[in-house]
Amino acid sequence: MSLRRAAPGAGGDGADARSVSGRRGLAMLLSLAVAFALWFSFSMRETYVLSLTVPIEVGSVPAGEALRAPPPRTVTAQVRGDGWTLLSLSRAVPAVRLAASTPQVDVVAALSSGGLPAGVSVVSAQPRVVELQLEERTTRRVPVRLVSQLSFAPSHGLRRPPVLAPDSVTASGARSILRDLDAWPTEPLTGDEVRAPFSRWVPLRDTLGGLVETGVRQTLVRADVGEFTEGTRRLRVVVRGRPAGAPEVRFDPAEVFATYRVPADVTYDRAAADPAFVAVVEYADVVRDTVAGTVPLTPRVPPGLDVSDVSVSPSRVGYFLLRPSATP
Repeated sequence: MSLRRAAPGAGGDGADARSVSGRRGLAMLLSLAVAFALWFSFSMRETYVLSLTVPIEVGSVPAGEALRAPPPRTVTAQVRGDGWTLLSLSRAVPAVRLAASTPQVDVVAALSSGGLPAGVSVVSAQPRVVELQLEERTTRRVPVRLVSQLSFAPSHGLRRPPVLAPDSVTASGARSILRDLDAWPTEPLTGDEVRAPFSRWVPLRDTLGGLVETGVRQTLVRADVGEFTEGTRRLRVVVRGRPAGAPEVRFDPAEVFATYRVPADVTYDRAAADPAFVAVVEYADVVRDTVAGTVPLTPRVPPGLDVSDVSVSPSRVGYFLLRPSATP
């Protein structure tokens, strides 16, 4: 067996070949990149037509008038310009402002008069004309309506309706819109496991798409929250609305059993003893009754007494009339 020594440098020939091949590949990639960049640069200097979705804004409205319906939020426009300008335009499309000086606005003219970069022309727009429905402007004072999504801790709740400040707003807009506007809502007032009184600023909610203006953006809500318990007592049955000279009414039973929800503080004792907390029968129900011999009851809670969810048993009572005795 004979051994042969490898020739010096024989193992390095393969590595050199791979190095040369790698440099050639990198040079080809660089050449392609440069060629593409030159092609793209020259191509972007050409003129193209681009379709854009353009946001719509309404400019100043003539004095004494207001929009009664919102215009389209966007229009589709075909614009012409060089590639570089259209590329930058497609990334940030400016809104077009429509002058409300006339009921009909030419969108192409509005786009051409401003908002687009220099060198860009408008080919067409869809819709070509936007109708601005104008109407006499008026003002009206409307109450603020609280939208509440509060949830309370067990046995807790509102002691009385929340107080809002301001509790109304002056709205300005088209007469036909304000005619049907009965209140201005807030954003939902939220809270979980509420157990204590609080004050909180709540934004007003615009449900009319900006057609109606107000000078108020939020209201301060004050809520009196407390712990409640169940109360029970007997209520006298009284009649309401008996005309002078009409027969007196007696009820059977003369008292009914009541259950109710009441704050667990001094109000509990007041509710149990207040003589003005009664069950009411309307005299008109007595007059109308010709068959049943019973009439319905309605609990009446006196002002200032924090009592709610009142139920009475029985819910109807019998009655009889006391005719005045004849004078001998």
